[in-house]
Amino acid sequence: MKPLKRTLPLLLALLLPACASVKPPAAQPVAAAQGAADDSDAGAKPDEAKLPKQELTPEILYGVLAGEIAANRGAVGSAGLTYLDLARQTRDPRMAQRAAEFCLLSGQLKEATEALSLWIALDPDSLPAREQLFITLMRGGKLAQSKPLIEDLLRREPARAPAIFVQLARLGARQDGGSAESYQLVADLASRYLDLPEARFAVLAAAADNNDQKVVDREFDRLAQIAPKWDLPVAWQVDRLRRKDIPGAADFLQRELARRPDAGLELQAAYPRLLVGAKRFVEARAAFEALLKTHPDNPDLLYATGLLAYQMRDLKVADERLQRALAQQYPEQDFVRYTLGQIAEDDHDVARAENWYRQVGPGQQQYLPAQSRLAMLEAGEGQLDAALSRLGQLGGTDQEKVSLALLQSQLARDAKQPRKAYDLLSKALQGQPKSGELLYERSLVSDMLGNTGNAERDLKQILKDKPGDVQSLNALGYTLANRTTRYKEAYAYIEKALKAEPDNPVILDSMGWVQYKLGRLEPARKNLDKAYQAMPDPEVAAHLGEVLWKLGRHDEARAVWSKELAAHPDHDVLTETIQRLGVKL
Repeated sequence: MKPLKRTLPLLLALLLPACASVKPPAAQPVAAAQGAADDSDAGAKPDEAKLPKQELTPEILYGVLAGEIAANRGAVGSAGLTYLDLARQTRDPRMAQRAAEFCLLSGQLKEATEALSLWIALDPDSLPAREQLFITLMRGGKLAQSKPLIEDLLRREPARAPAIFVQLARLGARQDGGSAESYQLVADLASRYLDLPEARFAVLAAAADNNDQKVVDREFDRLAQIAPKWDLPVAWQVDRLRRKDIPGAADFLQRELARRPDAGLELQAAYPRLLVGAKRFVEARAAFEALLKTHPDNPDLLYATGLLAYQMRDLKVADERLQRALAQQYPEQDFVRYTLGQIAEDDHDVARAENWYRQVGPGQQQYLPAQSRLAMLEAGEGQLDAALSRLGQLGGTDQEKVSLALLQSQLARDAKQPRKAYDLLSKALQGQPKSGELLYERSLVSDMLGNTGNAERDLKQILKDKPGDVQSLNALGYTLANRTTRYKEAYAYIEKALKAEPDNPVILDSMGWVQYKLGRLEPARKNLDKAYQAMPDPEVAAHLGEVLWKLGRHDEARAVWSKELAAHPDHDVLTETIQRLGVKL
């Protein structure tokens, strides 16, 4: 029985999960040295002398407790409304501030606007209240109302201009149906700050949101002159571009880095990460290596160059770089150890591989894979019982137990002990009788043991729970076609599977085989030929060759068989077919 093949993820998928994301740069332009953080004083307390002399009545105490308890239990919206009611009653700016905080957290913009307006009315000198109000108004698309507040803030606190314009850059893209109006607002405000980097960033962000590439390019040219060490705008644009065009993001970043020789390492490293995302591995490796020359002990660069070397099968360099990454305290220590074990395996050094796998500690994400690899190595050395015992002691979740039982079965089957595999699966099924994966695997083992009835029973159990399961439909049809004379019944199952996945070579092989059993030689040949072209597998070759032989196309049959025998001289189905037909190659 041929199961539908499952693909395994490439190791490189784990190389750099965010192929181009850049951490917010720590360095800011000189103009933003003061007040660069957009919410640095958002929690500023009102002047105690200006606060109303509030008597703590039972009603106020109850309201405060009710609001805090609601917030602590996750009902932030309810807490905001409670505090807003208290603010109306007490006219206390602290209540209004707390109401605004909770309403903003829960996305209640209308109520947040009321709370912030009340806060300003009660404490007119509160700059945090004014700043939060303009942010809230912009989030709600009320640009006309936000402009006077922004202008007032810029006039009162010119030192906060950098933080205000960064906030405008972040808010501009959030406008629904008011993007053009937002663009105009930002352009008007920034027109008075031609040499302020944050103002230029706000303009280019708004221009990007309005697809005005000419202005975006112009502002980046300006930023390269006035703030060549400020990485944030470039990082922002890279993140924006990579979501739809990774090669385009890489080209943009390459241009910007060329005119920003003092860019931060995080931004520089984003370029080879983008190349990895674009599958330009040779270029990515060269770019990472160039960075490593100037930062020889950087653990992130050692890790990246090590994994790229492994991807390109340079095992010696991969091993050396990843060991150095470990020595430099790269944070994902157990993943590195696990990868070093894989490198050792690929280098045919079992002892070294086992040593690395044993260093992956319990409780870590790679612990189960490492123990599984150890078991596979033990089984490969003829220690099947030790391998099975190791796997039997692992697993916490139901899915982990299923995966381990499947691996135990695989190891037993590879050791030519299908009866042991069957018993292991039956034991696992006692705990999870509805597991489709375990039932499917046991059906394969039953087929190996020649017990077609058991195989049919398990596959029908899967189909009872999941009637349209393609893999089980195909397997049941193939089993009936291969082991019984119930060809019409087999054909019905395979036909249903093929309708669901018409180009699946595994199902095409099954269809060709059952058509052959039904005497439909030419349709069988076409399906098997299509399957073999898509999946040159020795079992498919055995089927195709047999149909060609029956059609009298002996030379073609011999050619197919000879090709696969050269690569798979001991394949059971292939050798059995040739011997059964009495063919001499």
